[in-house]
Amino acid sequence: MLDVALDTLIDSTIEGFETQPDISSLARIAESLKKTNELREAKIDRLQKEVDTLQAEVDALSSEIKAMVQPDASILERLAEYGTAPVLKEDESIFKVMNAKSIELDNLKVSLAKRLTDLESTINQMDMVKVNLARHSEEVSNQKEQALATNIATNFNSNSMRISLYKSLGVHIEELDNMNDKIVVFGPSKNLTSVLQVDEKYLDYFISNYIWEKIGT
Repeated sequence: MLDVALDTLIDSTIEGFETQPDISSLARIAESLKKTNELREAKIDRLQKEVDTLQAEVDALSSEIKAMVQPDASILERLAEYGTAPVLKEDESIFKVMNAKSIELDNLKVSLAKRLTDLESTINQMDMVKVNLARHSEEVSNQKEQALATNIATNFNSNSMRISLYKSLGVHIEELDNMNDKIVVFGPSKNLTSVLQVDEKYLDYFISNYIWEKIGT
């Protein structure tokens, strides 16, 4: 064995190893690593696209939030039409003016509630006044009717007494149907007679003066 040359011994040793299975294993490992790397790159590309999409959505939402928090001139102009709270500048947060408007709205609600209560109280007072006026009007109407009845009775008695007096002095009053009354006055002389056709336009004062004048003639 020791007489064999060193080169021959090495070649003989190498020929004793089975390298083909190892080479096949290495090839399979390399192929697996290649596929793994391809899958990893594909996944990274897909995740990057998702990240880009989400980033675009975040940017859009950020712009909307910024527009809400810092309104433009048109929104501020419309807000100025409501209430008396000061309107913010474009670079200020809208939540500040919204809070001011909310406080102003609450104060307005309280004011309206108080005014409504006062109005209801006024309406109740007016109802009471209306009831009192109606009662007073009814009382005045009753008093007027009573006074009118008393006046009619008094005038009737006065007229009756006056007519009786006239008759005793030679005055004759004729009551004609559907016609004005006729007064016939007999003077001191039997040959002197005066007749007055009573008209509705004649006053009692005129008729009385006429009768007394003719009686004295």
